[in-house]
Amino acid sequence: MKVQSKILTPEVEPGALRIAFASSDGETVDLHFGKGMEFVLFDVTAKGFKKSGKITFSAEGEDEPEHSTRNQVKTDALVGCHIVYSAAIGGPVAAKLTQRNIQPLIVKEEARIPALLEQFQNLLGGPLPPWIGKLIRKNDPNRFAAYDQEEDEEE
Repeated sequence: MKVQSKILTPEVEPGALRIAFASSDGETVDLHFGKGMEFVLFDVTAKGFKKSGKITFSAEGEDEPEHSTRNQVKTDALVGCHIVYSAAIGGPVAAKLTQRNIQPLIVKEEARIPALLEQFQNLLGGPLPPWIGKLIRKNDPNRFAAYDQEEDEEE
């Protein structure tokens, strides 16, 4: 398994969530994480959402790639996302995503991506649930800047 194409906008703006969806058509969450060969990515803020990229995987050159190899390639490619939606996901790969500060979420039945994005847009417009605030803070590349600034001022 390898990444066939990875088209992303640059960094996520502060306070936004980057959400990936395992989807066969770009409109619904309908694939198991392990079988998903395409993930569409969106950035969500309280003001709206926009498509931020697409990651496509290819099994070229491999007869039967091991689960761990396939899943490692996928988790590596999804770094920078806050949340990954799929129809199902195995426990070990869910743990790998969580270790990389990516929250795996599953849908019980096929769900429309725009409806899920609107839910997150509404969440971001009010007081943040603790788990979302934690995701945003952990993935903020400037999260230590305030500490560095305090140290500089003390010297």
